[in-house]
Amino acid sequence: MAADSLIDEYLQVLGTGMHGRRDRADLLDEVADHLHSAAERLEAVGVDPETAQRRALARFGEPRLVAGLLTSVPSKGNLVTLFFSRHLGATAALAAVLWAVASVAALYGFTDVDGAWTSDRYLLSAMLISAACLVTTAVLVGMNLRATGAFDGSTIAIAALGVLFAAAALVLAWAIIFWLPLLAAAVTWTMARARRAHAGSRTFVLVLLVAAPLIGIASIAVTLLGQFAEANLEFAGWALVAGMGAVLIAALADLAVRLARRVSRGYAVPA
Repeated sequence: MAADSLIDEYLQVLGTGMHGRRDRADLLDEVADHLHSAAERLEAVGVDPETAQRRALARFGEPRLVAGLLTSVPSKGNLVTLFFSRHLGATAALAAVLWAVASVAALYGFTDVDGAWTSDRYLLSAMLISAACLVTTAVLVGMNLRATGAFDGSTIAIAALGVLFAAAALVLAWAIIFWLPLLAAAVTWTMARARRAHAGSRTFVLVLLVAAPLIGIASIAVTLLGQFAEANLEFAGWALVAGMGAVLIAALADLAVRLARRVSRGYAVPA
């Protein structure tokens, strides 16, 4: 039996035993994530691929028993929950693209870098930043749902926070003190929950847990410094927006690639 097929065959058996669950595809996706991650960790310390998969499967349990346990508990979410979880990869990719475009647009919308600043450039940059914030909020909600399986209080609060900082970015994009710390707070909150639930890439979860709060605090400091020192810190403001964008682009792209790779592994959900 080829090593690459061990987890796939396990998922086939598991899926067969989970008929009747409308969230079966999402559960299989999460189980696949767990199993592949466990196998990859073993491979990283020198275990050969086939043995790594066998150990990961042995630790997870006999598939028919696991299927019975999963079938006996309530469905993990409603259709809205499933929508966010199912489209998380595509949403993350879109958010990464929007942040890349918004970061470039903000250079011309926030600063006079080429000596031809216009209000139209500023409005365009504000719209792009707001759109990036909204789509990022959808990703954060999706990560929370993958971690908890339901719209709990924290997920709802993060969603509301996301709508707030997206609206603030649209209206007052140049005043980063009003929206960048809120974005940083939502990202940090989500990463803390994702880390506990192993719902995200460990490397980027840790990076965001450090970088997001620092950028949020720096945005407050730069704004206050500009007010009290009467200094022109427009490039510093743009740098903070671009810095947050760069970190998010890397993390979002990583999330999108990992989820796409999982789909490309091609296990089929039994009919």
